[in-house]
Amino acid sequence: MYSSLKNLFEQRLAVGSEGGSEEERLALATCILLLEAAHADDDFTEVERRTVGELLGRRFGLASDETAELMALAEKERAKSPDLYQFAQLINDNYPQARKLALVELLWQVVFSDGVLAAHEDALMHKLGKLLGVRHGELMALKLRAKRKLANDSETS
Repeated sequence: MYSSLKNLFEQRLAVGSEGGSEEERLALATCILLLEAAHADDDFTEVERRTVGELLGRRFGLASDETAELMALAEKERAKSPDLYQFAQLINDNYPQARKLALVELLWQVVFSDGVLAAHEDALMHKLGKLLGVRHGELMALKLRAKRKLANDSETS
């Protein structure tokens, strides 16, 4: 399914351009937003890298090599893109509200994965919430759910 990601990378696929399936472009946009959340505090830890990879693998049914390839492509796209609007717009155009809420919960999980909520991360989440059309109350409820999930996962480990 994602075997063409390497070809997309070689063609320097921009998220908004033609090429690649819609699902591949959505996976790329999702990955870019997850990586942006992981990088928000300027400390991209191994825990955050693993969390992003695990979430992507589960969400899109990717093998570990496909996940690594997607993350590498997303890092390149993220580095050359001036803002997050184009990625959020692609998601807005293709995902129903429930799926956008699920994405925001994944974003919060990435933010909390290192155990610290930095001010830059919180500000980014509010920005992404607005870009994705998520109401403030929903954003806060998802934040609390992700925080509880992290606490529960820590207790069971």
